[in-house]
Amino acid sequence: MENNYLALLYDLIACPGRGLGRAREERPWIFLVAVVILSVISIATGTTLFVSSFTGVRMVALFSSLFLVTVLFTLFWIVNVGILHFFAEVWGKRGNIIDLFITLGLAMFPSIFVSPLSLLGEGLGGGRIFFQSFFTLILLLWCFLLTLSAIKEVYSSATFEALLILLTPVVLFMVLSILLPLGCILLAMLSLPL
Repeated sequence: MENNYLALLYDLIACPGRGLGRAREERPWIFLVAVVILSVISIATGTTLFVSSFTGVRMVALFSSLFLVTVLFTLFWIVNVGILHFFAEVWGKRGNIIDLFITLGLAMFPSIFVSPLSLLGEGLGGGRIFFQSFFTLILLLWCFLLTLSAIKEVYSSATFEALLILLTPVVLFMVLSILLPLGCILLAMLSLPL
């Protein structure tokens, strides 16, 4: 069993499509929970380390951010699975929502490196903001590519179709965030007495 997890970990790093396909078939629940828990802890501690270097708060911030990040991360994961599955269905793609849940959970894998990189950045002194910003950007890109691979794998879609599924909610949110305030302003202007 441990060799399966190591092989899956290697595939996630070296060949994400194959690793996510393997995870979809094998459904490694224990490995998935471990990845998500380690990701949440790493994000919470890494963020606390980064923020605490500018403020004086340490332990209290760690526990409160650990709880907050755990709740927010879990909610984001579940809601994101539902939204992406909905838009995949809208675009005519068929797939299993449990497979998407598993593969999107494993797409969080690069988040495990947030805390070690924050610790490394703490030792750099003046260059830590550049270092952490650069490596945070790389980790976000890696997570994005893994998420794209997860959608491609679950819905057997091309890269463009997976990108369309992934970006549709973002574009809709941006359009609504622009149009909704404009509509409220227009409504307020029309309701003013002349």
